[in-house]
Amino acid sequence: MFLRLPHLLTFLLVILFSLTSPSVLAHAHLKQQMPAAESSLTTSPKEISLTYSENIEVKFSKIELLDSNNKVIPIDNLLLDATNSARLIAPLKTSLSAGQYTVNWHVVSVDGHKTKGKFQFMVKPD
Repeated sequence: MFLRLPHLLTFLLVILFSLTSPSVLAHAHLKQQMPAAESSLTTSPKEISLTYSENIEVKFSKIELLDSNNKVIPIDNLLLDATNSARLIAPLKTSLSAGQYTVNWHVVSVDGHKTKGKFQFMVKPD
């Protein structure tokens, strides 16, 4: 009987973890960004929008925009989309001139997981 108890406990733990929702264990992965990664725009965007696979804690998240000289471009306070808590919006304070830009981001999902990444886009007026 005592030899079977550890096997039974192991079996129950395996069942318990297999029934746990994968979303509980998931990190917030970037699903969509506007402007799109590696895109070339003919006009300056008014905002940067990032949509994740999980809901985001805006107060623990950050979006940073850098020009080709690694100079920080000012953005307004991050906003959480009123209809989609997985979408962050960073309104730009100024229009972007022609050049390549890098978006660095880090977010904390509502379950506490941290994720970070970056992507680039270009502004090339006609």
